[in-house]
Amino acid sequence: MTASDTIGARLLRRANARPDAVFSVFHARGETETITFGRVLERSLRYTAVYAKYGIKRGDIVVVSLKHSPHLFYGFLGALLAGAIPSFMPFPSSKQNPVHYWRDHGILFDRIEPAAILTYAENAQALAEHLPRFSARTIIASDALFADVTPADAALLDRADADDIACLQHSSGTTSLKKGVMLTHRAIIAAIESYAESIGLTQGDCIASWLPLYHDMGFIACFMTSVVLGTRLAALDPFEWVVRPTSLLDALERNRASFCWLPNFAFSHIVNAARPQAHWDLSGVRAFINCSEPCKPATFERFLNRFSGSGVRPESLHVSYAMAENVFGVTQTALDRPARTMRCDADAFASGRIEPAQPERLWTTHLSCGKPIAGVRVQITDEGGQTLPDGTIGEIRIASDFLFSGYHHLPEITKKRLRNGWYHTGDLGFFLDGELYVTGRLDDMLVLNGRNYYAHEIEAIVNDVPEVLPGRTVALTIDDQRTDSAVAVVLAETRSEPDARTFGKAVRQAVQERLGLALHDVVSLTAGSLVKTTSGKISRSENKALYLSKTP
Repeated sequence: MTASDTIGARLLRRANARPDAVFSVFHARGETETITFGRVLERSLRYTAVYAKYGIKRGDIVVVSLKHSPHLFYGFLGALLAGAIPSFMPFPSSKQNPVHYWRDHGILFDRIEPAAILTYAENAQALAEHLPRFSARTIIASDALFADVTPADAALLDRADADDIACLQHSSGTTSLKKGVMLTHRAIIAAIESYAESIGLTQGDCIASWLPLYHDMGFIACFMTSVVLGTRLAALDPFEWVVRPTSLLDALERNRASFCWLPNFAFSHIVNAARPQAHWDLSGVRAFINCSEPCKPATFERFLNRFSGSGVRPESLHVSYAMAENVFGVTQTALDRPARTMRCDADAFASGRIEPAQPERLWTTHLSCGKPIAGVRVQITDEGGQTLPDGTIGEIRIASDFLFSGYHHLPEITKKRLRNGWYHTGDLGFFLDGELYVTGRLDDMLVLNGRNYYAHEIEAIVNDVPEVLPGRTVALTIDDQRTDSAVAVVLAETRSEPDARTFGKAVRQAVQERLGLALHDVVSLTAGSLVKTTSGKISRSENKALYLSKTP
């Protein structure tokens, strides 16, 4: 890879060589638009010219905050071609608490100081009201914006170098504000090529996705992969998908897509929404890849049971461990066989050891995330940094040929997480037979009565209780002053208003039977009550504060 081999250079070469090749089939609002590589380049170069009129220079940060629209592609790539540093941000929606959205983004914008904000007119007024010091930098995305603009001359572009920062991928957890992950052109291209090799992804493949582009799974595995490798992307509106989950199956069938990445909850969401007699031809999908959340064997079981008649096979269901700090993929299961499942003794697991489950004892199951992809090294370590043997749970640390360059304007956090070339993920897991199993996060662990439980394990059990809205559960610990110890609490959104006593009994019984854990309190909430971060994740800290504020 040369210093001039950048994402923009890849787009220019591909569009000039195959201008009529399809870049994306864009689905939104009941209509479909086919976007060629020639069109995406021409429109992106118009944005490059617009940015030049606004004084955007090489190295300036451009925030792209738009609804599902081809302008997401054009605005982002236009900034890249200008040598600027674009960053996707979620567009405000009615499903988010506006107080939290503007508070968090005010802090974020103060930190990154964007030179321009690309958004729609309907967002400009709120931007001016909540973030007045940035409102003068607003550019309104629309076809009318191009009326008097000639596309920038590609030969005159102030192009970036391969080792320049290409973009900020804003990563966030459940308890912290977003952190701008700095990724170079070289890292993005190398990571995509390595990951593609691990799954046999080629230029002739089609990827179908509803994933938002401000999330690394949608951004890298879908959008950037199409730019770098020339794959075709069938793109759906995330909010339309939530309302009609089987629209993804329609897109997979219609476009003969071969790859699809999904967070764990999405598999269940699709199963629950599919009508009993509905059928799709999904035989062309080589891999549904579970990623982003803790991956559950039971989720794959339900998906396979429902769609085996539509061509889904056990070897079609796979797992990847991925993160923005490594651009995307860290590990990947082999596509020539089903992902492995490990059934562990629950008592040993709670003590940090992996032992096969014994009859008549409590157990937990875990899906393998596969082996590290080429160019990636993974360690499991204890608190002192010592490498642990196979079958022992510890922190996952990674080093790679395409690790991120640090968190933008957050040197202390960068120093804490990125040490001696190793990224300390904060995730927990173990190795077995060369494959990685991810068990949870350090900040996801609940220590109760001297035993370790993972919040996501409790939440997965509660999600299966009738009346609970899938993915709308949070497990917490609070300090019980009567016993001077930590106790577990579950908050769950429900479809209706169940009898509190009956519902609480059902939840307690399910958790007790599976984990041997007695819950201190169970609270049912109406839909939309739980607080989510601006990236769509449920916030443990905010919901804990919500619970404590309403508890005598």
